[in-house]
Parts: sequence; C-alpha cells; structure tokens
Amino acid sequence: MLSLTRLKKFCWLGYGIVLLNGILFAYDFEACKQKAMFSMERVNNTYGIAVKRLGNTTESETLTPSKVALFVYSPKSAPKGYKILKHDPFLGMYLLESKSELLPISLRAIHKEILEDEMASILPLEGVSGKIQTRMQSPIDYATLNTPTFPNSLISTVCDHIYGIGIGKNEFIEKDYLERFIHSDSIYYGDIGVRVFQNNDDKVEVNLIDPFFPANPFVYGDEIMMINGEAIPNVAHFNRVVFDLKEREIVPVRISRNGTVMELQVRVDKRRGGMLLKEDFLGRVGIEINSDFVITSVAPYAKNGFERLKVGDKVLRVNQQAVPKGYDAIIHLLGRYPDKTQKWLISRDDFQFFINVNQKQPIQTQESIIQGLLNESNAFSL
Repeated sequence: MLSLTRLKKFCWLGYGIVLLNGILFAYDFEACKQKAMFSMERVNNTYGIAVKRLGNTTESETLTPSKVALFVYSPKSAPKGYKILKHDPFLGMYLLESKSELLPISLRAIHKEILEDEMASILPLEGVSGKIQTRMQSPIDYATLNTPTFPNSLISTVCDHIYGIGIGKNEFIEKDYLERFIHSDSIYYGDIGVRVFQNNDDKVEVNLIDPFFPANPFVYGDEIMMINGEAIPNVAHFNRVVFDLKEREIVPVRISRNGTVMELQVRVDKRRGGMLLKEDFLGRVGIEINSDFVITSVAPYAKNGFERLKVGDKVLRVNQQAVPKGYDAIIHLLGRYPDKTQKWLISRDDFQFFINVNQKQPIQTQESIIQGLLNESNAFSL
C-alpha cells in the first residue's frame, strides 16, 4: 500500500491512481503509454526501443529527439528493412538504426525498495501491470514479473522509471545485461568446456564435455563447487560467472569428484555455440557431422588427423566403443576422452580403416589414405 504522501504526489503528477471510497483500487499507466511513444518505433510486427543516440551529442541536445539505436529482441528472425548495427546471435538481440527521431530511454537498476512497487509492461497502445517475481541471474536466466510481458516493452513503474525491457512470456532483461550488449565492442561469452545441470542432490553437475576443448580437465559426474573463487550454488550462477570470464585467462575451479574435493585449472575460451545457436563442439577442429556420425564438412584449417577425413565418411567406432545415434549422444561419447588422441573406425567406399584424430604430436609417417587402406592391419573389405 502506498503512503498517503506518495499517493498525493502521484495523483498530483497525473499518473492516474484510481481511488474507490478512499481505498487504492488500481494503477492507471496511461501516462506511461503516452510517454513510450516518444521512445519507440514500429519494427515489423514488434517495436524497437530507443536506447542510445547515434553520433556525437552535446549536453544541450540530450532532450531533443534524434536518430537512435533501437533495441529489438527477435530470437526467431532478423528484423527486415533496417540497418543492423549489432546482433547477438546467442540471445537474439539486435541494435538497429532508427528511421525516425526519438528520445532514448534511461534505464535504472533494480533496488530492494522498489521490489514491492507496481511494475508494468508498457507499449504505446497496451499495458499490463504486476510485480517483480524474480531477478535476472545471468544473460540467459531472465527476470520475471508475476504477469505476462509484451515483447519489446518497457518495464516501468507508475512514475515512468524504466527498469528493463520485456521479451515476452513473463520475462524481461534488466539494465546491467542490456547495457552489456548495447555498449560492448563485440559479442562474447566465456566457456570452460562443459555443460551442466542441477542434479538430484541440488549440485551443479557436468553432463556434457566439449571433447576438443584445449586441456579440458573435467570428467562426467564432476560437481562444480566454485569457479574463480566464487561459489556456484546453481546453474544460473554457473552461467553468470562463466559467461563473464575473460578469454585465455586461467581460472581455478573447485570440484567434487567421486566424493573427493579437487582443484582444477582451466584456460577460458570463447563460447562457440549453444543458447539460440546449435552447439559447435566439432567446429573447433574443422569438421561437421550429422546425427549418424557421417562427416558433412571438412574445413581447410582441419589438422591433427581430422584433415584425413572426407565428406561422406561414416564413423563406426571411437576407441573401440560403438557410436550411438544422435548428435548429443555422439558428443557425450567423444567427451569421455577430452582433448586426447582418439582412434576412429571409418567406413568409406566399401572399406573400413582406422585413423587417429586429435593427435597433437607430429605424425611420423607420410603414408597416404590409400596406403592405409591397403594395410592389412587396419583395413578390410565390406
């Protein structure tokens, strides 16, 4: 309930708080919707929100409409008909050059004292109000209201203070994460070579290992307790900490492995896939596969045995283990031998033969594939 002093102030400012028999009955965000029109531009079937002026702006011009960068959350398709200034393919966020002159919004950080305030998802012609339900935990663990949010809406109090941008369902993005995207020089998320889940003991457990991540020290079942000195109580916290790690820095990771606490050292790499993108574990070594472990692409930069593969080769066994079906299952198998030489049984043109991949040491022999096929020790006819 608002205090009488705040209530009188809001009514005086014209924010439309409705009273019935002297009792607060409802909030009217009409003034917020009208103000939103000055900072929003129709973009295809949604809105773009003015978040940053383009070009140099003097202090006297900050209250004057101008061409701006528009923020648009569009995870399924790229906005059409606009110049794209920046795109985050992991999360589906865009900055576009506006076509009209607008006033950029001013974002505020969420503080404890406003958590109980009425908060609305605002568009120029629509609005729905509720309260903050959860805070944002990482770039992919969004804040929520206890009511649905409109995609690309302003998350605002009745005072026109803006605390985020709605993205649909009941979710919204807070100030810090928006500004990370808006002001960053490049799109970057850190990676330590594993994917995790919250296990039945409420621990953060490794359930997928990037098999060719350099010097990957993890094994399946490792429970991650701490990264770079910060405790990891849940997957959202894992995401936040890992995504912010700097590329190539070496960080300590405390784990529990089979009940034994251990300290590992991991060199951070940049995230290559996942979130909205397909996971790209094999792009690191220059190949692509389908769900049957048939090679579909070999890049010119492939080396360490991978360059010996050809499109159409089918991998039958890895280190004497039969290959499962499905991309995730294949990566799970390869992840049992992280950053180690692997012996693959290949089927090509009615022949089967072995090759070693991820072999970091210089290969001693110069034998060609054909010579390998003719070697009785590693080839036989189908």
